[in-house]
This record gives sequence, C-alpha cells and structure tokens, in this order.
Amino acid sequence: MFGIALALLSALAFGLSQILVRKNLDKSNFVYISLTVTIIGNIILWPLALTFTNLSTINPEGLLLFIVAGLLAPGIARLFYFKGMETAGISANASIFATYPLYTSIVAILLLGEALTAENWIGLVCVVAGVIFVGRNINNGSTQTKYTSKKGFIVPMLGSFAIAFSQIVRKEGLNIYNQPLLGVAVGYTTALIVYLLVMAFSKDSRTTRFSRQDLQMFWKPGVGIAAGWLLCFLALSQEMVSIVVPILQTELLFILFFAYIFLRKLEKFSFKLVASAFLIVAGVILISIN
Repeated sequence: MFGIALALLSALAFGLSQILVRKNLDKSNFVYISLTVTIIGNIILWPLALTFTNLSTINPEGLLLFIVAGLLAPGIARLFYFKGMETAGISANASIFATYPLYTSIVAILLLGEALTAENWIGLVCVVAGVIFVGRNINNGSTQTKYTSKKGFIVPMLGSFAIAFSQIVRKEGLNIYNQPLLGVAVGYTTALIVYLLVMAFSKDSRTTRFSRQDLQMFWKPGVGIAAGWLLCFLALSQEMVSIVVPILQTELLFILFFAYIFLRKLEKFSFKLVASAFLIVAGVILISIN
C-alpha cells in the first residue's frame, strides 16, 4: 500500500510540474526550460546518488548504457516534451507522451520475442485509438493554442519513441549494474550536456540568452520533476513494477485535472480529448499487465 501511495505522489509531482512549466511557457523557449529543469535535477540527484551508491563497484558497461539511456530520455525526450507543449498544447502533448509503453511493447515483440496476453493486445488497440482521437482533436482546432500546428502531434510522438527506447536501454543497464540512483543522475548529466550543445548551436541562443529569469520561472518544476523521479524509484523498491507503472500513468489525469483548473485561459479543452486521454490510460494499464 505504501508503494502505491508513493507512485501516486510521483504522478502528482510530475503532473503539477508540467502545469508550472506551461504557465510560463510563453516567456522562454523549450531549450532553456529543459536546461533549467535539468540543472536543478542534477543539484538534487547527484548528492543522493553519491551518498547511496557504492562507488567501488562501478561497472563501465552499465554506466555506458545509462549514458545512452540518458541521451534518449531525459535528453532528447525532454526537449520534445516541452516543444510539444507549444505544438500540441499541454493536454494533447501529455496524452501522446503517455503512449510510450505501446512502442516498448512493439520493440519487445519484434526484437526480444516476448509474447503478449489478450489484455495486452486490447490495451494496444485502446492506445492506438486514443492517439488517433487526440490527433483529430488537434487537427480540428478544438484544443488548439496559439502555438498549435496541424501536425503538432508529431513532436510528442517522436518524444514518446525516445522514451520507449530509453526504457529498454535503461533496463539492460540496470540488469548489468543495479544502481538506479546513479543511473538517473548519470542520465541527467548526459541530458545537461545535450542541452548545452543545443544551446551553443541554436539560432535562438544568439537572439535570446539564458538568464536568471529562466531559473526563477522554472526551478520549481525542476524540483518537482526530480522529486517525481525519486518517488518513482522509492515506489519501485516497495511494490511490483506491474503495479507501479500503471499508477504512474495517472500523471496524464492529474495534468488534465490541474490544467482545467489553472490553465483554462491558456488551453482549450473538449470532451473528446478528455475521453481520448482516459482511453490511453486504460490502454497503458492493460499493456502493463503481466
């Protein structure tokens, strides 16, 4: 029961953090937001990783896999997530990102030869249907923001691909070197390097500079996202993965709930979008059933 509560708190922390990001999205850009969130995460996670990791048993192969996983997510995936808020809106973006277990399952079937149950297949159908409905909602303008494009769902979909592949790589890394705190800290540092490189070569950085204002606006979601990661790992240490993972997907429902309360002036909502989100969550839960 304690593990379930931790998983719900993790989903809540992630959901609230995205709301805080969206409130100030117009005042910065997705690269600077990603950079700020990742700087804060590194400050929080590395002291914990160094405290609770036995550094005398470091496995180079495991560290390499953590780096690759970190390059994919949070690295690439976080950039796509915050860019997706601009192109699709927070609710549709979160809905599409929540589908990453679908791609993980497909890769597991094709590359690892894993078999799916009837419940898993029903879940896959639900997720695909939910994504189609979300895409139609974006295209018909019922959920558009001033940034939304008709192809806005492509960015979050690419981000969900990155998360799916990172999960597979991260799982292999943990199988070799079971140090999750160090793994997430290494991933955060890899992501930080990615964002610094993107910022160095970005045209936006030549016209607008990363400033103290970015830190002031986005340090709170940075703390929230880092807390979400920590609560997630604590939940996994207390409860089975098959229980924790579906509960974490309720992040999407928290986002919809808080967005409706706090972001109604910035975002447009429709019954179809909310129904699509619930369909995706139900599908992900079914996919996660062993």
